[in-house]
Amino acid sequence: MAGGNGREVVMRTSVIALTVVVLAGAVAVSGRAQRQPASLDDIVNELRALRTELRQTTGGSTRMQLLIARLAAQDQRIGILVNQRANITPRLIEAARQRADMEYQVKRLDDMNTRHIPSEVAPADLEPTLEAFKNRLAHIRDVERELRAQDEQLASQIAAEQNRWSDLNGQLAALERDLK
Repeated sequence: MAGGNGREVVMRTSVIALTVVVLAGAVAVSGRAQRQPASLDDIVNELRALRTELRQTTGGSTRMQLLIARLAAQDQRIGILVNQRANITPRLIEAARQRADMEYQVKRLDDMNTRHIPSEVAPADLEPTLEAFKNRLAHIRDVERELRAQDEQLASQIAAEQNRWSDLNGQLAALERDLK
C-alpha cells in the first residue's frame, strides 16, 4: 500500500493546486465584475472633456495655419526687400566709381587752372570745362547720396521684417509646444 499512499499524496496535491487556481481565477473575475457601470454624469463629463480637447486642438490648428500663412507672407516681403537692395548695390558701386573718377578729373583741372599748367584744354575753355565737371560731380554725389539712403532704408526695413519673422516663428514654436 505504500505505492497507494504516494498516489494519494500526488492526487491531493493536484486537487489543492487546482483549487487554488480556480479560486484565483474567481477572485480576478469577481474584481472585474464589481466595477460599476458608468453613470450618465460620468458619460456627460467625459463628453465635455472630449469637446474641450477638440476645441483646443481645432483652435490650435487654426492658429498654426494662420501663423504659417503669416510666416510665408513675411518670407515673401523679406525676399522682395532683399531683391530691391540687391538691385541698388551695383548702381551704388557704379555711382561711387563715377564720383571717384569725376573727383580726380575736377582736381586735375583745378590744379591746371590754379597753377597754369599746360593742358589739352585751351586756357579759355578751362574755366567752363571745370565748372561743367563740378556740376556733373555734384549730380553724381546727389545720385550716390540717394542710392545710399535707399540702401540704408532697405537694410532697416529688412531688419524690421526679419524681427517680425522671428517673432512669428517664435509664436509658431510656442504653439507647437502647446499642442504636444
